[in-house]
This record gives sequence, C-alpha cells and structure tokens, in this order.
Amino acid sequence: MSPNNELVQEQADEILGIFKSIKRSLSCKYEKIAKEYGFTAPQLGVIFHLYMVPSITLNELSDYMSLTKSTVSGIVDRLAKQGVVNREIPKDNRRIVKLSISEEFKKNNDIFAIKKRFFDEFILNSIKEMDPEEVDKIIYGLRQLSVLLKDDN
Repeated sequence: MSPNNELVQEQADEILGIFKSIKRSLSCKYEKIAKEYGFTAPQLGVIFHLYMVPSITLNELSDYMSLTKSTVSGIVDRLAKQGVVNREIPKDNRRIVKLSISEEFKKNNDIFAIKKRFFDEFILNSIKEMDPEEVDKIIYGLRQLSVLLKDDN
C-alpha cells in the first residue's frame, strides 16, 4: 500500500470513528429525553414523525425509520395501548391503516417543545459558546462530506 493510500485509509477510519462517536452521543441524549417523558427512544421517534407527517401508513413509517414493519408495528401497538397513537382504516381503502397522534395526547403534550428541547440541548447548547466561524467550518465540512457520500443511484 502506498503512503498516500495509508493516509487515506487512516482518514477514512478517523471519519468513521467520529460518526460512531456522534451517533453514540445522539443516542444517549435521545434516550435520556425519551425516558424523562416515559418513552423509549424509538417510541419518541415514532411520536416525532407522526407529529410531522400525520396519517401515514405503517409501511411508510417503517421505511422512514429504517426498521422492519414488525418492529415498528410493535412500537405502534404499545403507543396505541397508551392512548398516544390512533389507527384509522380509511373507508375508501380498507386494506391500509393510517397512523396519527391522538388528539388527547396532543392536547396534554407539547410535542414541538419536546423535539425542540432535544435539539436545543444537543446541538444549540453545544455550539452557542463557539466562535461562529468555527461553526461555519463544521457546517461546510459536513456539507462537503455529505456531497461526497451521496448515493447517485
């Protein structure tokens, strides 16, 4: 392996290590906030997505979450038993089930505030004391990496 290939390999390993660290940090923060509200992280993810995209199907939700339909179905079952999620079978297509957040849950919980709290605690509080130029460099680097990693298929 040429010295340049070794450097590229080291850099790729470093990038993957950073991604793993960020993922761990996000997961820990997400789990902590979910637990404070009496949910698991996947349950809170379902709540957030149904809040943003009401009346979606189980297939659409499982695709969005990159989880199997049976896994998402189990999460939805538990949330439905808690009165958080409603299932509705449209009259025009009895083969599908539309999912949405129950009106009762929306009335008693500010879902937007919960989501905002997560992002504020994780991202905003982490960068608010930083030099704005340094934050711009991070954003630029992440954008560049995103473009490089973009799947053209």
